[in-house]
Amino acid sequence: MKCNKCGAELLKSDFCPECHADVSFYKKAASASNFYYNKGLEQAGVRDLSGAIESLKMAVLLDKTSVPARNLLGLCYYEIGEVVEGLSHWVISKNYNSVGNLAGDYIEQVRKKKTDFDEKAAAARKYNQVLENALNENYDIALIQLKKVASHTPGFLKAQLMLALFYIEKKAYARAEKILRGVLKVDTGNAMAKRYLSEIRKSSRDNTEVKSERLPGFLANDNPDSPDEDRKPLSGNDVITPGGGYRRSGSGITSFLHILIGIGIGAALIFFLIVPARDRITEGKFNGESKEMSAQLADANDKLTESQKKIDELTKARDELQNKIDGGSASQNQTLITAANEYIAGNNDQAALTLSSIKDGENSLSEEAKKLYESLKSNVGEVSGDDIFAQGMEAFNNSEVRKASSLFESAYAADNNNSEAVYYAARCYQSMQEVDKAKEYYQIILDKFPDSEYAETAKEYVNNM
Repeated sequence: MKCNKCGAELLKSDFCPECHADVSFYKKAASASNFYYNKGLEQAGVRDLSGAIESLKMAVLLDKTSVPARNLLGLCYYEIGEVVEGLSHWVISKNYNSVGNLAGDYIEQVRKKKTDFDEKAAAARKYNQVLENALNENYDIALIQLKKVASHTPGFLKAQLMLALFYIEKKAYARAEKILRGVLKVDTGNAMAKRYLSEIRKSSRDNTEVKSERLPGFLANDNPDSPDEDRKPLSGNDVITPGGGYRRSGSGITSFLHILIGIGIGAALIFFLIVPARDRITEGKFNGESKEMSAQLADANDKLTESQKKIDELTKARDELQNKIDGGSASQNQTLITAANEYIAGNNDQAALTLSSIKDGENSLSEEAKKLYESLKSNVGEVSGDDIFAQGMEAFNNSEVRKASSLFESAYAADNNNSEAVYYAARCYQSMQEVDKAKEYYQIILDKFPDSEYAETAKEYVNNM
């Protein structure tokens, strides 16, 4: 062990042999940090990643320079899908010790698999959008977004847990249990997954119909007044969380002294560990960020030049089509011009949506219009059925029923297996009292999706008609 002030090798004495500084607090903190690191290492060995993360966080709190603890903490975060958090710990670890540090190898592996890292980082950003929509009670949009995040990044445990929570709220217990079993295979000590499984077992045992509440209501604490006999006995897979490792002191003076000692240890840790480390980290981060910003700026300039060239070409093609509309449907050509204007204005998503509304694609367009259609399609890509459905739900929630019905029809045209799009299209026409159209879409549910959750509603509507 080395002195935290001068770097000299420490002996058994509580004072540094070189600078004669009192290192007793430092030794105690380092010893406690090693204890929590060893505990976290054992937990990670049996894939109790949640418990390992808590232990390792305590280890680096007590000793910021503990390279093994930081490296293992980064691995645990990366394993549960929180890649940015894991990478940050490896970067800090490398700043403390760049010679023979495994963190350098981990960072190099991330650079080689940059696409995988970018996908996981993007999944984290989309997960934050899901949380925002859920808090704003836009549950349908949140669920659509969450399904995409969970399917693209199955190792992102937070997204998997939230998807299981949605399924529990919809009483799709089999789907929720399957997801939670997968989470526990990755993280055997995940407390939230075990709690949700307990709720599923309880609901299955009671076998009663309970009116579904909204998401915040489900997250309320369990009823403390429920009798003990309603609780399920512990099984071999359950974990008993031990109580605190201390006993309540019977003396107020003793408690006060313990508080003073804790304050003293905390102040010493801040002075000896945090302040010097913060300065080194700040300098390293500044140099790294400067290089990264320069590279990003150069890349952005190249992309801007390329985008401007594409916009100029599309503007020219649009103007030629405006001046010479011959053959094909005039309304289809006008729709194509609208899509071009939206792309030139920078609204790529809306341009893709407008482009998808052209019936039969380029087959219904004139020769001049086909060139513009193909050029636009190659630049904006194709909008997915899920994206159109999400826009439809947004319009539906904002009471824009006419707009929503058109979007739901487009979503079903893009994905013929989307029973939700058919159901909400029927609801829109029912709301607008267009009985024939509503009956047409309810009949599609009965014909193509007889086993879906919407079949009963569709059958009741058609029979009443």
